Amino acid sequence: MMNILYLEDEPQDAALVALYTRSVAHHLTVAGSVHEAQAALSNNPDLILVDVILGNTHDGYQFTRQMREEGYHQPIVAITALATARDQEECRRAGFDYVLTKPFTIHQLAQVIAHYSPG
Repeated sequence: MMNILYLEDEPQDAALVALYTRSVAHHLTVAGSVHEAQAALSNNPDLILVDVILGNTHDGYQFTRQMREEGYHQPIVAITALATARDQEECRRAGFDYVLTKPFTIHQLAQVIAHYSPG
């Protein structure tokens, strides 16, 4: 079982991920803002999923850069509708380990979570 933190400001997107994680017994914490996500770090997530665009800002990049600067080494996956090569490069530079492009399937989400599952 993984402890997953999902920084997502769109309830519908969060609900899809929550549905999947419940079906496979992962523990999911959904944070609707950067502030909530920072507070949830005390739960020691094994994996962080981050929506790159929060509201009308690109705060997902800023959150991830800050996490990496503070020495956070667990995997962080970008969840984004931004799919150009430039967007992918920006995600890499921000410190994301992987980019899952919206819309994604439950199968794609499952593969990403399985890839980062310990053991």
